Amino acid sequence: MKIPSIRHLHIASLCGLTAAALGFLLIGLAATASAQTRGTAKIDFPFVAGAKQLAAGAYEFAVDNGKVVLRSNDSKGAMVAMIVITRLGRHDNDTDTELVFDKVNDKLVLSEIWLGNDDGYLVASTPGNHEHRVLGGSKPHK
Repeated sequence: MKIPSIRHLHIASLCGLTAAALGFLLIGLAATASAQTRGTAKIDFPFVAGAKQLAAGAYEFAVDNGKVVLRSNDSKGAMVAMIVITRLGRHDNDTDTELVFDKVNDKLVLSEIWLGNDDGYLVASTPGNHEHRVLGGSKPHK
């Protein structure tokens, strides 16, 4: 059996293979670029997100390209973009939105965001001893 080398393949065949490979690559990139994780939460206390003090209220979270964007559902409310420090490994089967706040003195700082059954997002790191307040999830606690 004679196997043709790449030099003996027709130009049309090479063009077809190249076009197919490029098509799969573009479809893969488009799917990755459009993949976003979203969630909503009602937060009943003032808190800090990023470096910004925010009021209690309903918020929407959108995760995309290494950042978490937090938007108030209030038309006059704030929008904050937070850089993801690292991903956090899922430790349970909970699919509810869960937010973890670090309590520092009298301030609550948004530190972890868990959406769906994906791994979590660490958006603030508080060194030293501190308490947590968990909002949402299947077992919220103060």
